Amino acid sequence: PNLALKICNQWYGKSENTNWIVKHACRTLLKAGNSEAMILFDFGNPKNISVNNISLNKKKLKIGEAAECNYKLKVGGKKKSKIRLEYAVTFAKANNKFSKKVFKISEKFYDSGEYNLNKKHSFVNLSTRKHYAGKHQIAIIVNGVEKAKVDLELID
Repeated sequence: PNLALKICNQWYGKSENTNWIVKHACRTLLKAGNSEAMILFDFGNPKNISVNNISLNKKKLKIGEAAECNYKLKVGGKKKSKIRLEYAVTFAKANNKFSKKVFKISEKFYDSGEYNLNKKHSFVNLSTRKHYAGKHQIAIIVNGVEKAKVDLELID
């Protein structure tokens, strides 16, 4: 990661095409919440940003259904904030362990204020992911920092 970030810092800002390559190269670092990668793309410290009132439309779902996560994003400060908004699902696995996957929601500027937001996630089995009954978790991540989470249960 250090070498990749060194090269990305040198290349970023040279051209629009190079910026796209650099951003693509940093996807994993951004999803991991790497602070140096966040700074490179102007995502600041989310200390003035909170996520409140997180809830699900259903706490118990059958495999194949979707969960809608509702939450309130509160942005403090006097100027616009560039925010990378993501959600993570911690999946129950067949071996009684857990696996976390991060999904990007958006990257944009927000004025100070409160925003009622939601995100739907489907628990339909895919060729790349099989779902298992058990406890799962959905978390909201702001600029690489987990701000709120909620539990749900998947049933057969």
